Amino acid sequence: MSRVSFSFFSWQRLAGQRRLFLLCLLLFVVSAFLSFGAFFPADVVQQRLVHEVSQQTNLEMKGRNAKMLFPLGVEFDLTVYSAVPNLTDLELTQLQVSPAWSSLFSKDQAVNLSGAFAGGKIDVDVSRSGRIDLNVEDVALAVLQQSEMPYRVIGQLTGQLDGENISGNMNGRGFFSFQLKDARILGLEKIGLPDNFFAGALWLEGKFDQQRFNLEKVVLTGGVLELSGGGNILIGETSKKTRLNLNIRLHPTTTTPDSIRDLISLAGIRPTTDGSYLLRVGGTLAKPIIR
Repeated sequence: MSRVSFSFFSWQRLAGQRRLFLLCLLLFVVSAFLSFGAFFPADVVQQRLVHEVSQQTNLEMKGRNAKMLFPLGVEFDLTVYSAVPNLTDLELTQLQVSPAWSSLFSKDQAVNLSGAFAGGKIDVDVSRSGRIDLNVEDVALAVLQQSEMPYRVIGQLTGQLDGENISGNMNGRGFFSFQLKDARILGLEKIGLPDNFFAGALWLEGKFDQQRFNLEKVVLTGGVLELSGGGNILIGETSKKTRLNLNIRLHPTTTTPDSIRDLISLAGIRPTTDGSYLLRVGGTLAKPIIR
């Protein structure tokens, strides 16, 4: 009987010690996180992150309002100063940077960035190997362009881009799919077309490899003029060095203004049997040539 009692009380003591150990471990983890949060050098990490990204991309940027995220990460506001004329500085607010937890035990660790951008949302995973998974939702193009631009395209952009081997100068390969809702073109009154041209909804799908973008699907519907087509764009350092090779088919509708039909006719483009117009666009982005 005494042996049974000894075994029972020994088991009780062992179980109590385990519970005590687990309780102490839990208290240690909680206190460690609280201490980590109280003394976390968020400003230092923010400065380090901004410095590294700026060096890799050759873009000037500034972070501010850094604070810690639980359990591991940092949040801050970021300004990326525009290096392109007529484009505004990029403002990302409440930008959260944290590890992509699913990649922690893989050979290709990644970091996740998410925040508010141009009235919408942006979410991107960036891995050590240069893989990028970018998603944007309802980003307003209007705030990204200066009002002094002679022609502007506005609307809400939603879509994704998946790339691999992306370097600091954005070389790499991958695919993209974007939709521009409520698209409008401003400034066309300079060439005799209606101001505030309502274009409708634009879909873009394709692939990219290094500096070449292959547009596999270009569809514009719901506006005063519909179109479809595709082609490729060779991105250069400037708009004058960006080459175009596009085939676009215009589909006039009952709401197409006569000024658009007249402009197409003046360009010497004749309608096909179904009433549409086939345009071959070449030249550069700064000076396109339509045939």
